[in-house]
Amino acid sequence: MANTFDDWIVAHARVASKPHKRITLDDKMAFFRQLSTLIAAGVPLLRAIRIGAEQSQSTKLSQVLNEIAGRVSAGSSFHAAAARFDRVFDHSWIQVIRTGEISGQMNTVLIELSKQIEESRNTRRKVLGAMLYPSILMVVAVASVVVMLWLVVPTFTKMFHDMGARLPGITQFVVDASDFIVADGVYVVIGLTFATFAFRRYARTMDGRRRLIGIGLALPLVGQLLVNSAMYRFATSLALLLKSGVPMLEAIEVLVGIFRMNPPYCDALERAYGRVSAGRPLANSLEETGLFTKLLCNVVHVGEESGAVAPVLDQIAPFYKEKMEELIAKATKLLEPAIIVSMGVTIAGIMLAIYLPMFDMAGAVH
Repeated sequence: MANTFDDWIVAHARVASKPHKRITLDDKMAFFRQLSTLIAAGVPLLRAIRIGAEQSQSTKLSQVLNEIAGRVSAGSSFHAAAARFDRVFDHSWIQVIRTGEISGQMNTVLIELSKQIEESRNTRRKVLGAMLYPSILMVVAVASVVVMLWLVVPTFTKMFHDMGARLPGITQFVVDASDFIVADGVYVVIGLTFATFAFRRYARTMDGRRRLIGIGLALPLVGQLLVNSAMYRFATSLALLLKSGVPMLEAIEVLVGIFRMNPPYCDALERAYGRVSAGRPLANSLEETGLFTKLLCNVVHVGEESGAVAPVLDQIAPFYKEKMEELIAKATKLLEPAIIVSMGVTIAGIMLAIYLPMFDMAGAVH
């Protein structure tokens, strides 16, 4: 009996998480943490990657890591092998790994990369948590209006038609909207689905990203969020590169790759690279692009004068992170009442449109 119970314990003990197919951000963070630990312990890179593949709870990530290990064993660099899986590894991560290979400080770079991924995960969770309630409100609001137009209004429309009631303008508008939803609602859903798919395809192209991010930078709240996000990423990435021993010019070149998916800032960094290579200070080069905040440029200027750019960037990065979180909280506070008021006004308008003809008919009877 005891042996049977011991076998049951071994079979059901939560020694490891259950394997899963999809690749989560936690899976990637766990891999980089494990990789940095193994390399710090003196394990060769190829062996460390294979151990990471064996230990990963994501079966898909395990397959990817085994393929990367195969390419590395064939003579490829780690960052070049990882770059083939750009849907798994962010482009900026690949550039950071490249920096570790160039500088010979892979362990330090991977530790910093793990911290960046963890901060990214925490920020994403905060954004998702902040947007959860407004999203639920939006879904409820849209569903309520659709249900009223699809199921409730047609019942009253039939009654008004049978009684020969004269419909006010607002009522006629609601009735026409209801008729459209009932008759062509399926086509509307298909059209919206296709439009969403087309928009996402366009947003993935460089031209699409350039236009969308450019428009976003000009919007009041969204623009502030995008700018602070770019400043935070610039400060943390450049500090990491400089601490890893990468020269300034080469660090800026790597930053161009890191910001590849943000065309406005990628172009700005390319212009800054040209000016710095011509002998101009980095702070002035960034300021002349017009896309970097005065505060960041002043901090970089102080760092260049003192010869400690990386430490001052490490100090300013948390400021931009806090600004991002404040803006997200502010956007959430603005969205919630706006959605509630819009939902209330819309439903009240529909109810008013339904009851107006009834009031008119009641007055006619008297």
